[in-house]
Amino acid sequence: MALIGRVRWRDVPWGWFASALLLTAVGVAFVASACYAPTEPYGLGREARMQLVWWGVAVLGCLLAMHVPLSGWKQLAIPLFVICILLELFMMLAAGTPLVPRIKGQCNWIALGPLRLQPVEFIKLGALLMCARLVAAQSFDARRLMHCAAALAIAALPALLVAREDLGSALVFPFMVLGILVVAGMRWSYFAATILLMGACVAAVVMVLPKDGPKAYQYKRIQAWMHPDDYALTEGYQTMRSMRSIGSGQWLGKGYGNGDQNRLGWLPEKHTDLIFAVVGEEIGFVGSGAVLGLFLIFAWLGLHAAAQARDPCARNLITGFVCLLIGQASINLAVAMGLMPVTGVTLPFFSYGGSSLLASYLGLGSCLAAASARRD
Repeated sequence: MALIGRVRWRDVPWGWFASALLLTAVGVAFVASACYAPTEPYGLGREARMQLVWWGVAVLGCLLAMHVPLSGWKQLAIPLFVICILLELFMMLAAGTPLVPRIKGQCNWIALGPLRLQPVEFIKLGALLMCARLVAAQSFDARRLMHCAAALAIAALPALLVAREDLGSALVFPFMVLGILVVAGMRWSYFAATILLMGACVAAVVMVLPKDGPKAYQYKRIQAWMHPDDYALTEGYQTMRSMRSIGSGQWLGKGYGNGDQNRLGWLPEKHTDLIFAVVGEEIGFVGSGAVLGLFLIFAWLGLHAAAQARDPCARNLITGFVCLLIGQASINLAVAMGLMPVTGVTLPFFSYGGSSLLASYLGLGSCLAAASARRD
């Protein structure tokens, strides 16, 4: 089967693609506000300029991914999944070296000169393709426990490897595989048992987190979430400032570019993990609700495309991608509002980050190709 094919443009759900572009456009605007540089042209700081460049690269990647037919993505599923596992193993072995430096206590990036890539964003896509292909197999029956366990294991393997350095990103994998299995007909009793098992696993991981040394930051983040007043100036500082920024925006906000928490530098990680705090401060509850509405529109259009898909693998791929991104967005928003410990998970299509933006658009491109595919 050819890995490059023609796109039937009339079958592509362009509304879904447009919703992603709109989300990114709004995100770039708030990255520009968060990184405002009065001495630069149009006030665009370095991060805002880089986000625009990455947006162009990501859209190009999306259009190229659309030209890979669904049959090509099926062929690539296994080799890409193997490459992802090997890449994560390499990250573990090279942790702390100049190639995989330790940044803010984590070894999550590959440093290629001035360029830093976050492999976990692409590992999510590799696991997604593999799960979609497995569940679409004719011999797979989502009503059988062992079959569901096999699909869960596919997602659990990279999640466990990722959790060693990035527990927040590891929490995103279950959204993807459970979404696929539910659509495929998973029994609700299995679903409930899986949720309970994952909760027990997370609790077990939390209990064995080191309390001292370079890895203690994860334990301290959880303690800061449970006892915010005791960590208000240390591990809980981000959450406290984020909630204060969101609350200070009240109903209509202080106006775009007029957030004092943002402009005076009191809000940390304001262009990445806590971009939603800038949104809440500057355009208030009403504007924040509109941004959340954009994510819901994106999800609805994606699920509609999945319902219209002619191929089971296409349906699984699109459903898993929507669940992956909405699950990640939910974690990011929960952190910004103090409902979860700080995890370092980006807001898809919205917050600053080249790897996240590129991976999101590559995943969208593969889904657009799947949505326009005929049944194999």
